[in-house]
Amino acid sequence: MEWDLLEKTTFWIENVELNNADLGLVAATAAAALELEPREVMVVDVRPGLVAFDILRRRVQAETVAGKEQEILRSLAELPGVNIKPGAAVHSEGVLGLIALEPEEAARVLAESEAMAREIGQAVARRAIVFASGSEVIAGKIKDTNSPYIISALEKTGYRAKYGGILEDDAVAAANRLEGALEEGYGLIITTGGVGAEDKDFSIEAILRLDPGACTPWILKFKPDYHRHHKEGVRIAVGKVGLAYLVALPGPHEEARLGCDRLLSGLEQGLEKESLAEYIAGALRERWRSVMKEGGHEHGLPGRCC
Repeated sequence: MEWDLLEKTTFWIENVELNNADLGLVAATAAAALELEPREVMVVDVRPGLVAFDILRRRVQAETVAGKEQEILRSLAELPGVNIKPGAAVHSEGVLGLIALEPEEAARVLAESEAMAREIGQAVARRAIVFASGSEVIAGKIKDTNSPYIISALEKTGYRAKYGGILEDDAVAAANRLEGALEEGYGLIITTGGVGAEDKDFSIEAILRLDPGACTPWILKFKPDYHRHHKEGVRIAVGKVGLAYLVALPGPHEEARLGCDRLLSGLEQGLEKESLAEYIAGALRERWRSVMKEGGHEHGLPGRCC
């Protein structure tokens, strides 16, 4: 289990004296006790009776840190120039304070933390919010039939789903709305529309602002004419921020339905971001191929996912 140190990366030892000690070796020894790389720990302060350390990373594995006080003290005591006195102890103002736990107590805390994290993760994963998008929906020119369908499908599969409103045709404004949903603890955030080639389509770009590594496979591609089409084609997006998935589906109702059904099926199968994106995109591509065979025209359909 990973812990975020939340800027509280310093710990210190009281009742310790140094005499011509090698600070690099002292830091490396503390790092080894915490199962960190030598370069990830440095000594930041030495005073009479006190040595302070800083961990040069924001996140640590809980199992490598909790209950490690005696191992740190024992390892440092073996170094030349380090005198660990009776009553020596490790302190920290943050999560690193758990270094000082007895091993049995540390094991109990870790077990409880893992159970709590699991419960939170399960609760967040089942909270969903659905956004429509586009000025034509805002203006009432187009009825939003996608959101009711998706919300109903989510609820039938055990999600607590909510309608989030309509995203504007603006990448920054849309990203801000999606970020707000993340902050509210939704584990599944779905948008429909805004994934096409027109210069007013920004759902993909909004998700990429929140997850630059989001998978955005093409559904179909064509050469931009820079009149109506300013991009190379139509994509979907599947991003992940923390525990939450962000998914951009097409706007046409049949495609939104198909994308939603594949999304829920993929999540049920436990597919991760890249596989999930390709699972959805593959079905949408196949639908387009069928449409083309019935009288459409050919488009390139690359298979690369991310």
